[in-house]
Amino acid sequence: MSGQQTDTPLRVVVLGAAGFLGSSMTRFLAAQGHDVVAYWRQPRPEIEQLHGVTSVVGDIRDTWILSDAIKGADIVYHFASATYPSRFFSEPTAEYTEALSPLLVLMETAAYHGVRKIVFPSSGGTVYADTDQPRHENSATDPRSPYAIFKLAAEQLLGHATRRGQFASDIFRIGNPYGPGQRTRPGQGVLPHWIEALHHGTPIRVYGDGSASRDYIYIEDVCRLMAISCDRLDESNVFNLGTGVATSLEQLIHTIRRLLDKEFEVIHLAHRSSDIASISLSPDRLLALTPEYKFVPIEEGIRRTLKHHRLLCD
Repeated sequence: MSGQQTDTPLRVVVLGAAGFLGSSMTRFLAAQGHDVVAYWRQPRPEIEQLHGVTSVVGDIRDTWILSDAIKGADIVYHFASATYPSRFFSEPTAEYTEALSPLLVLMETAAYHGVRKIVFPSSGGTVYADTDQPRHENSATDPRSPYAIFKLAAEQLLGHATRRGQFASDIFRIGNPYGPGQRTRPGQGVLPHWIEALHHGTPIRVYGDGSASRDYIYIEDVCRLMAISCDRLDESNVFNLGTGVATSLEQLIHTIRRLLDKEFEVIHLAHRSSDIASISLSPDRLLALTPEYKFVPIEEGIRRTLKHHRLLCD
Protein backbone atom coordinates (compact mmCIF):
# COMPACT_ATOMS: atom_id res chain seq x y z
CA MET A 1 0.00 0.00 0.00
CA SER A 2 1.12 3.51 -0.77
CA GLY A 3 0.20 6.72 0.99
CA GLN A 4 0.59 8.07 4.49
CA GLN A 5 0.27 5.06 6.76
CA THR A 6 -0.09 5.48 10.49
CA ASP A 7 0.19 3.19 13.47
CA THR A 8 -1.91 5.61 15.53
CA PRO A 9 -5.63 4.75 15.78
CA LEU A 10 -7.79 7.21 13.89
CA ARG A 11 -11.06 8.74 14.97
CA VAL A 12 -13.42 7.47 12.28
CA VAL A 13 -17.09 8.39 11.90
CA VAL A 14 -19.29 5.94 9.99
CA LEU A 15 -22.54 7.54 8.89
CA GLY A 16 -25.30 5.01 8.28
CA ALA A 17 -23.63 2.47 10.54
CA ALA A 18 -26.75 0.29 10.79
CA GLY A 19 -26.88 -0.57 7.08
CA PHE A 20 -25.15 -3.39 5.27
CA LEU A 21 -22.06 -1.46 4.18
CA GLY A 22 -21.98 0.79 7.24
CA SER A 23 -22.27 -1.99 9.82
CA SER A 24 -19.70 -4.13 8.04
CA MET A 25 -17.28 -1.20 7.82
CA THR A 26 -17.82 -0.33 11.48
CA ARG A 27 -16.96 -3.87 12.54
CA PHE A 28 -13.89 -3.95 10.32
CA LEU A 29 -12.48 -0.59 11.40
CA ALA A 30 -13.06 -1.33 15.08
CA ALA A 31 -11.25 -4.66 14.66
CA GLN A 32 -8.35 -2.70 13.14
CA GLY A 33 -8.06 -0.74 16.38
CA HIS A 34 -9.58 2.57 15.27
CA ASP A 35 -11.82 4.72 17.44
CA VAL A 36 -15.11 4.41 15.56
CA VAL A 37 -18.22 6.56 15.98
CA ALA A 38 -21.26 4.65 14.70
CA TYR A 39 -23.84 7.24 13.58
CA TRP A 40 -27.27 5.77 12.98
CA ARG A 41 -31.00 6.29 13.41
CA GLN A 42 -31.53 2.88 15.00
CA PRO A 43 -28.61 1.40 16.95
CA ARG A 44 -27.63 -2.23 16.51
CA PRO A 45 -26.70 -3.62 19.94
CA GLU A 46 -24.36 -6.28 18.56
CA ILE A 47 -22.27 -3.50 16.99
CA GLU A 48 -22.46 -0.71 19.56
CA GLN A 49 -21.16 -3.13 22.20
CA LEU A 50 -17.96 -3.77 20.25
CA HIS A 51 -14.73 -2.50 21.75
CA GLY A 52 -13.77 0.85 20.25
CA VAL A 53 -17.26 1.75 19.03
CA THR A 54 -19.18 4.81 20.27
CA SER A 55 -22.86 5.08 19.37
CA VAL A 56 -24.47 8.33 18.27
CA VAL A 57 -28.19 8.28 17.45
CA GLY A 58 -29.34 10.80 14.88
CA ASP A 59 -30.47 11.40 11.33
CA ILE A 60 -27.87 12.77 8.93
CA ARG A 61 -30.17 15.77 8.59
CA ASP A 62 -29.87 16.49 12.33
CA THR A 63 -27.18 19.12 11.82
CA TRP A 64 -26.35 19.77 15.48
CA ILE A 65 -26.00 16.09 16.32
CA LEU A 66 -23.99 15.54 13.15
CA SER A 67 -21.68 18.43 14.00
CA ASP A 68 -20.97 17.07 17.48
CA ALA A 69 -20.37 13.57 16.09
CA ILE A 70 -17.76 14.55 13.53
CA LYS A 71 -15.95 17.11 15.68
CA GLY A 72 -12.38 15.87 16.04
CA ALA A 73 -12.77 13.15 13.40
CA ASP A 74 -9.91 12.31 11.05
CA ILE A 75 -12.07 10.64 8.42
CA VAL A 76 -15.80 10.18 7.70
CA TYR A 77 -17.31 7.24 5.80
CA HIS A 78 -20.63 8.36 4.39
CA PHE A 79 -22.98 5.37 3.98
CA ALA A 80 -26.14 7.12 5.18
CA SER A 81 -28.89 6.99 2.56
CA ALA A 82 -32.54 6.07 2.41
CA THR A 83 -32.61 5.86 -1.37
CA TYR A 84 -32.07 2.99 -3.79
CA PRO A 85 -31.71 2.56 -7.57
CA SER A 86 -35.33 1.80 -8.47
CA ARG A 87 -36.91 4.46 -6.29
CA PHE A 88 -37.03 6.92 -9.19
CA PHE A 89 -40.15 5.13 -10.48
CA SER A 90 -42.24 6.74 -7.73
CA GLU A 91 -40.15 9.29 -5.78
CA PRO A 92 -37.64 11.18 -7.93
CA THR A 93 -37.33 14.10 -5.49
CA ALA A 94 -36.14 11.78 -2.71
CA GLU A 95 -32.64 11.72 -4.17
CA TYR A 96 -32.19 15.40 -3.48
CA THR A 97 -33.88 15.62 -0.08
CA GLU A 98 -32.45 12.39 1.31
CA ALA A 99 -29.11 12.10 -0.48
CA LEU A 100 -27.63 15.21 -2.09
CA SER A 101 -28.83 17.91 0.31
CA PRO A 102 -27.52 16.08 3.42
CA LEU A 103 -24.19 15.56 1.65
CA LEU A 104 -23.84 19.32 1.17
CA VAL A 105 -24.44 19.85 4.89
CA LEU A 106 -21.91 17.14 5.74
CA MET A 107 -19.29 18.70 3.49
CA GLU A 108 -19.74 22.13 5.04
CA THR A 109 -19.62 20.71 8.56
CA ALA A 110 -16.60 18.53 7.83
CA ALA A 111 -14.68 21.48 6.41
CA TYR A 112 -15.56 23.59 9.45
CA HIS A 113 -14.28 20.94 11.87
CA GLY A 114 -11.11 20.19 9.91
CA VAL A 115 -11.97 16.62 8.92
CA ARG A 116 -9.14 15.39 6.72
CA LYS A 117 -11.08 13.06 4.44
CA ILE A 118 -14.59 12.04 3.37
CA VAL A 119 -15.11 8.60 1.83
CA PHE A 120 -18.15 8.24 -0.41
CA PRO A 121 -19.70 5.07 -1.89
CA SER A 122 -20.75 5.77 -5.46
CA SER A 123 -22.44 3.23 -7.71
CA GLY A 124 -20.30 1.36 -10.21
CA GLY A 125 -23.37 -0.57 -11.27
CA THR A 126 -25.40 2.44 -12.41
CA VAL A 127 -23.19 5.39 -13.41
CA TYR A 128 -21.43 3.88 -16.43
CA ALA A 129 -22.58 3.54 -20.02
CA ASP A 130 -23.78 0.12 -21.17
CA THR A 131 -20.95 -1.65 -23.03
CA ASP A 132 -19.57 -5.18 -23.02
CA GLN A 133 -16.11 -4.00 -21.91
CA PRO A 134 -14.85 -3.65 -18.32
CA ARG A 135 -15.33 -0.08 -17.14
CA HIS A 136 -12.37 1.99 -16.02
CA GLU A 137 -12.67 5.13 -13.93
CA ASN A 138 -12.39 7.28 -17.06
CA SER A 139 -14.97 5.24 -19.02
CA ALA A 140 -18.04 7.02 -20.36
CA THR A 141 -20.89 7.52 -17.90
CA ASP A 142 -24.58 7.29 -18.75
CA PRO A 143 -26.72 7.49 -15.60
CA ARG A 144 -30.23 6.20 -16.31
CA SER A 145 -31.96 7.21 -13.09
CA PRO A 146 -31.96 10.09 -10.60
CA TYR A 147 -30.15 7.72 -8.21
CA ALA A 148 -27.21 7.42 -10.61
CA ILE A 149 -27.36 11.09 -11.60
CA PHE A 150 -27.09 12.19 -7.99
CA LYS A 151 -24.26 9.74 -7.34
CA LEU A 152 -22.28 11.44 -10.09
CA ALA A 153 -23.32 14.86 -8.80
CA ALA A 154 -22.04 13.88 -5.35
CA GLU A 155 -18.74 12.82 -6.87
CA GLN A 156 -18.42 16.19 -8.59
CA LEU A 157 -19.26 18.14 -5.45
CA LEU A 158 -16.69 16.23 -3.41
CA GLY A 159 -14.11 16.71 -6.15
CA HIS A 160 -14.78 20.44 -6.18
CA ALA A 161 -14.32 20.69 -2.41
CA THR A 162 -11.12 18.68 -2.66
CA ARG A 163 -9.72 20.99 -5.32
CA ARG A 164 -10.49 23.93 -3.06
CA GLY A 165 -8.47 22.29 -0.30
CA GLN A 166 -11.38 21.79 2.12
CA PHE A 167 -10.62 18.09 2.68
CA ALA A 168 -9.44 15.04 0.77
CA SER A 169 -11.96 12.57 -0.63
CA ASP A 170 -12.04 9.02 -1.92
CA ILE A 171 -14.87 7.93 -4.20
CA PHE A 172 -15.49 4.18 -4.47
CA ARG A 173 -17.68 3.15 -7.40
CA ILE A 174 -18.88 -0.11 -5.90
CA GLY A 175 -20.20 -3.02 -7.95
CA ASN A 176 -22.79 -5.33 -6.38
CA PRO A 177 -21.75 -6.00 -2.78
CA TYR A 178 -23.11 -9.13 -1.13
CA GLY A 179 -22.51 -11.30 1.89
CA PRO A 180 -23.54 -11.93 5.52
CA GLY A 181 -25.50 -9.08 7.05
CA GLN A 182 -27.19 -7.92 3.85
CA ARG A 183 -30.88 -7.37 4.40
CA THR A 184 -33.68 -7.33 1.86
CA ARG A 185 -34.35 -3.81 0.59
CA PRO A 186 -36.51 -2.79 -2.36
CA GLY A 187 -34.49 -2.52 -5.54
CA GLN A 188 -31.17 -3.60 -4.03
CA GLY A 189 -29.31 -6.89 -4.13
CA VAL A 190 -30.80 -10.03 -5.66
CA LEU A 191 -29.10 -12.44 -3.26
CA PRO A 192 -30.86 -11.40 -0.02
CA HIS A 193 -34.22 -11.56 -1.82
CA TRP A 194 -33.40 -15.00 -3.19
CA ILE A 195 -32.22 -16.22 0.22
CA GLU A 196 -35.44 -15.00 1.78
CA ALA A 197 -37.40 -16.89 -0.90
CA LEU A 198 -35.39 -20.06 -0.23
CA HIS A 199 -36.13 -19.80 3.48
CA HIS A 200 -39.88 -19.51 2.78
CA GLY A 201 -39.93 -22.07 -0.01
CA THR A 202 -41.22 -19.53 -2.53
CA PRO A 203 -39.97 -19.09 -6.12
CA ILE A 204 -36.89 -17.01 -6.91
CA ARG A 205 -37.79 -14.05 -9.12
CA VAL A 206 -35.57 -12.98 -12.01
CA TYR A 207 -36.11 -9.88 -14.14
CA GLY A 208 -35.45 -10.73 -17.78
CA ASP A 209 -34.02 -13.94 -19.15
CA GLY A 210 -31.22 -14.30 -16.60
CA SER A 211 -28.46 -13.03 -18.88
CA ALA A 212 -28.05 -9.71 -17.05
CA SER A 213 -24.55 -9.67 -15.57
CA ARG A 214 -23.12 -7.75 -12.64
CA ASP A 215 -19.79 -7.42 -10.86
CA TYR A 216 -20.48 -9.08 -7.51
CA ILE A 217 -18.00 -8.30 -4.74
CA TYR A 218 -17.93 -9.96 -1.33
CA ILE A 219 -18.43 -7.64 1.64
CA GLU A 220 -15.09 -8.55 3.22
CA ASP A 221 -13.34 -7.32 0.06
CA VAL A 222 -15.35 -4.10 0.14
CA CYS A 223 -14.28 -3.35 3.71
CA ARG A 224 -10.62 -4.27 3.28
CA LEU A 225 -10.24 -2.16 0.16
CA MET A 226 -12.21 0.84 1.39
CA ALA A 227 -10.04 0.82 4.51
CA ILE A 228 -7.05 1.95 2.46
CA SER A 229 -8.49 5.45 2.77
CA CYS A 230 -7.33 5.44 6.39
CA ASP A 231 -3.74 4.95 5.19
CA ARG A 232 -3.81 7.89 2.75
CA LEU A 233 -5.65 10.65 4.57
CA ASP A 234 -4.34 13.50 2.44
CA GLU A 235 -4.73 11.87 -0.98
CA SER A 236 -7.85 11.84 -3.13
CA ASN A 237 -9.00 9.56 -5.91
CA VAL A 238 -11.89 7.82 -7.65
CA PHE A 239 -11.72 4.03 -7.51
CA ASN A 240 -13.71 1.23 -9.08
CA LEU A 241 -14.50 -1.30 -6.37
CA GLY A 242 -15.26 -4.50 -8.21
CA THR A 243 -13.56 -7.72 -9.20
CA GLY A 244 -13.42 -7.09 -12.94
CA VAL A 245 -15.60 -10.14 -13.58
CA ALA A 246 -19.27 -10.05 -14.61
CA THR A 247 -21.50 -12.88 -13.36
CA SER A 248 -24.96 -13.44 -14.83
CA LEU A 249 -28.11 -14.11 -12.84
CA GLU A 250 -28.24 -17.50 -14.53
CA GLN A 251 -24.73 -18.29 -13.28
CA LEU A 252 -25.68 -17.20 -9.76
CA ILE A 253 -28.67 -19.52 -9.76
CA HIS A 254 -26.54 -22.38 -11.06
CA THR A 255 -23.97 -21.80 -8.30
CA ILE A 256 -26.62 -21.75 -5.57
CA ARG A 257 -28.22 -24.94 -6.91
CA ARG A 258 -24.84 -26.67 -6.97
CA LEU A 259 -23.94 -25.60 -3.44
CA LEU A 260 -27.35 -26.52 -1.99
CA ASP A 261 -27.61 -29.63 -4.15
CA LYS A 262 -31.32 -29.12 -4.69
CA GLU A 263 -33.80 -27.70 -7.18
CA PHE A 264 -36.01 -24.65 -6.61
CA GLU A 265 -38.49 -22.75 -8.74
CA VAL A 266 -37.42 -19.68 -10.72
CA ILE A 267 -39.94 -17.19 -12.12
CA HIS A 268 -38.90 -14.84 -14.93
CA LEU A 269 -40.44 -11.36 -14.90
CA ALA A 270 -40.36 -8.65 -17.56
CA HIS A 271 -37.01 -6.98 -18.23
CA ARG A 272 -36.69 -3.51 -16.65
CA SER A 273 -35.69 -0.79 -19.11
CA SER A 274 -33.45 0.92 -16.55
CA ASP A 275 -31.25 -2.16 -16.08
CA ILE A 276 -27.82 -2.27 -17.71
CA ALA A 277 -27.29 -5.53 -19.60
CA SER A 278 -23.78 -6.19 -18.29
CA ILE A 279 -21.33 -4.46 -16.00
CA SER A 280 -17.83 -5.26 -14.80
CA LEU A 281 -15.46 -2.84 -13.12
CA SER A 282 -11.73 -2.83 -13.71
CA PRO A 283 -10.05 -2.65 -10.27
CA ASP A 284 -6.60 -1.87 -11.70
CA ARG A 285 -6.30 1.60 -10.15
CA LEU A 286 -7.18 0.29 -6.70
CA LEU A 287 -5.03 -2.81 -7.00
CA ALA A 288 -2.04 -0.63 -7.86
CA LEU A 289 -2.12 0.31 -4.16
CA THR A 290 -2.60 -3.32 -3.08
CA PRO A 291 -0.83 -5.37 -5.79
CA GLU A 292 -0.95 -8.68 -3.90
CA TYR A 293 -4.66 -8.50 -3.13
CA LYS A 294 -6.84 -11.51 -3.98
CA PHE A 295 -10.63 -11.24 -4.15
CA VAL A 296 -12.90 -13.81 -2.53
CA PRO A 297 -14.14 -15.98 -5.46
CA ILE A 298 -17.87 -15.70 -6.15
CA GLU A 299 -18.59 -19.35 -5.30
CA GLU A 300 -16.76 -19.09 -1.98
CA GLY A 301 -18.55 -15.84 -1.15
CA ILE A 302 -21.95 -17.36 -1.89
CA ARG A 303 -21.03 -20.45 0.14
CA ARG A 304 -20.18 -18.27 3.16
CA THR A 305 -23.39 -16.29 2.71
CA LEU A 306 -25.61 -19.38 2.49
CA LYS A 307 -23.87 -20.82 5.54
CA HIS A 308 -24.43 -17.59 7.48
CA HIS A 309 -28.14 -17.79 6.69
CA ARG A 310 -28.24 -21.46 7.75
CA LEU A 311 -29.13 -22.72 4.32
CA LEU A 312 -25.87 -24.64 4.09
CA CYS A 313 -24.21 -26.77 6.74
CA ASP A 314 -20.52 -27.61 7.12
